[in-house]
Amino acid sequence: MALGFYAQGEKTIELPHPAISLAVYLVVENGIRAAWDLMRNDPRNRFDLLRANEDIVTHELYERLYDEVFDNNVVEGFDRELLTAVSRESKLRTYDGGSLDRMPDLLFGLADRPGVFRKTQDWLFVECKPVDDAHSVGVHYCGKGIIRFVRGQYAWAMTSALMIGYVRSGYSISRNLTDALQVSTKVETLDLPYVCRYSSSGPASETVQISKHVRTFTYIETHKVAEAIMIRHLWLRRD
Repeated sequence: MALGFYAQGEKTIELPHPAISLAVYLVVENGIRAAWDLMRNDPRNRFDLLRANEDIVTHELYERLYDEVFDNNVVEGFDRELLTAVSRESKLRTYDGGSLDRMPDLLFGLADRPGVFRKTQDWLFVECKPVDDAHSVGVHYCGKGIIRFVRGQYAWAMTSALMIGYVRSGYSISRNLTDALQVSTKVETLDLPYVCRYSSSGPASETVQISKHVRTFTYIETHKVAEAIMIRHLWLRRD
C-alpha cells in the first residue's frame, strides 16, 4: 500500500491513515453478530425487528452493542483494550469540508493509534442499509451506502470500511450484491465481492465478503488522488 507523506509546517501529513488490521474487523464483526442475536432472540421494549424501519433497527443495534456486548466479556477482545468507544451518527466533515454534518451510522474508536494525521477521521466506519424487496441493492445499498465511501463523504482518511445489510430471506451477497456492482454506473469496482477466509457465518449472518472500489476524490492536503477503498460486507438476517 502506497502511503503519502507530506510536510505541513512541522506536522507530517500521512494520507490515507495506516490500515485497520483484520483482527480488529473480525472482533468488531463478532460483536455486531452478538448484538444482533440479542435483538432477534431477546427483543426489548416491544422492539419488532421485522417491522422496524432502518433508523430504529440501527439505533437498537447501537444500544444493544454498546450497552450489553461491548466490554462485558460477551465477545473475546471486544473491549476497551481494542476500542475506545462506539458512537452513533456523530457529525464529521467530508474530505473537502464541503459538508460538516455527515453522520455515519456507527463509528468504532480505535485504541493504540498514535500520531495519525486526522484524529477526528480515524475510525472504523460503518454504514447500515436494509436489503429487501422495497430496498434494492443497487439503489439503496450501493447508491446510498457504498457511494458515500467512494466520494469521500465517509472514511476518506481510511483505507477500509464496513457495510451492514439488514437482509430478508432470499437475498445474499454472492448473488445480489455481485450483480448490482457489475451493472452499477456510479460505483467503479476493482474487486467484486469475495469471501473473507477468516470470517464465518452465524445463525443469522452470512460470511463476510470483501469488495474494492475506486475513489473519485483528491486529497486537499496532498493533491493526490485517494487510493481505492476496501469494503467489508456483513449481511444480517431479519427473518
